[in-house]
Amino acid sequence: MVNPFAETREQKKELALHMHHNGHTWRDICREVRLSPSTLSKILKSEAGYNEDSENQLAGKSKETKALALFDENKEPLEVAIELNISADEAINFYQKFQLIRSLPLEDRRLNLQKEIEGLESAKTDANSQLTYLKNHISKVMETLAYYNQECEQRRNEFIALQCQRKQLVGW
Repeated sequence: MVNPFAETREQKKELALHMHHNGHTWRDICREVRLSPSTLSKILKSEAGYNEDSENQLAGKSKETKALALFDENKEPLEVAIELNISADEAINFYQKFQLIRSLPLEDRRLNLQKEIEGLESAKTDANSQLTYLKNHISKVMETLAYYNQECEQRRNEFIALQCQRKQLVGW
């Protein structure tokens, strides 16, 4: 047995948690560590991340609201049914609603991504049609450029021929 006066509060808490994790009953823990059941309850709730503020916020709320809060704390439907003293069917019904509510943001994100993909596909189609237009335009410009190169070459040859004729006439 533990000497209740030789142990600090922190040491009692650690011993109580150790005993709890090793499967000892509440009665054994309270007797061995010399704690009241309410103190042991506070220690175990504190260890589980449960705080009284969340309990006070849920006071007066519906069982469904309490169940949703418990599911949000990663409690299983069985734990919720026991804690709220509701039937298993009710707990499962609340759990299904919880899953549906939790998946709504995912559905919104999915829809937003789908719209974004559709927008990107539309932009891709527009870009492809602009690219096709530019390819055709470049092809026409290249044809025009080739025509003018040919015309320039022809005019240059005519100019050279005229210069040769002029030299002959002038007598260079």
